[in-house]
Amino acid sequence: MMLIEAAIAKTLQRRGPCCLDDLVTSLSSSNWGEVFAAVDRMSRDGRVVLHQRGFSTYQISLGSQSFHSGSTSHQLG
Repeated sequence: MMLIEAAIAKTLQRRGPCCLDDLVTSLSSSNWGEVFAAVDRMSRDGRVVLHQRGFSTYQISLGSQSFHSGSTSHQLG
């Protein structure tokens, strides 16, 4: 597991679903491209779920395949 992916999961556990820009702001040690690439990898294997909220706005939440033991999904229904 990559450190940025662990940081994304921890942020989503703590804050709940948020948009990419909020996630980037929370992870000040990483740039937008690094966060975007990690979210892309994580969405492909189900660790996070993307929900379209606007034309180009997506909300990111933990998926059912979250890799933190004991975590709960913040997936919207």
